[in-house]
Amino acid sequence: MDADASTFMLAFLPGFWLGSKAQMAVSAFATGGPMPTLGIEAGHSFMGSAVGGAITAAAYGQWCGLKPLWMLDIIAPLIPLGHSIGKWGCFLSGDGCYGPKASPDLPWAMSFPNGGVPEPHPVHPTPLYESALSAILFTFLHFGVPIPSPEEGRTLPVGKRAALTLSLYGIERMMIEPWRRHPPSEYLWGLTEYQFLAVVFIMLGALVMVIGRWMEPWGCEHKKKVEKKKNK
Repeated sequence: MDADASTFMLAFLPGFWLGSKAQMAVSAFATGGPMPTLGIEAGHSFMGSAVGGAITAAAYGQWCGLKPLWMLDIIAPLIPLGHSIGKWGCFLSGDGCYGPKASPDLPWAMSFPNGGVPEPHPVHPTPLYESALSAILFTFLHFGVPIPSPEEGRTLPVGKRAALTLSLYGIERMMIEPWRRHPPSEYLWGLTEYQFLAVVFIMLGALVMVIGRWMEPWGCEHKKKVEKKKNK
């Protein structure tokens, strides 16, 4: 890859901010809440920031000669890792993304009386649920679906890692949504905002998988060189 890793990170940041604010604006419209301010002190939305950051990083990759779907294969599995770590920040700050009230008999039920959004009653520590699921997703993608190195001689369909990330994260979000407090929206056919986004992610994953089938798979170039040497 003829690209600089630190510049990739810098390319990710504006998309992180823009995507986050865009999703918060859509969320405010769907729920009737106040529109977000543009400053970083007002918080951010992970889904929007991940999508926006991936788009601007992929744009930088395109400028470096890397096709967007290649870039998504490389960076998409890292997003659940960031989500898994970031949810600990939500948990420790008590930012209000708790689950519904839980029975005091539940061993891991917690209250957050001194949180950023105080909650004196025992609730489900939903950020920890999300952190665990995203960590499992990252582990599966990173170790179970690795991009082949030139020496391995195997191939991997382009877009498979990105498609699995989108689809499996969408399923994860569907699983976790009953343990959040997001209200359904009449604009989204009775779904919550994040249930709707989860469906979109699953559909996008299927689309990415189909598009990737039309491209030469990862490792194909090395395989061709090996076959050419054998024919000589």
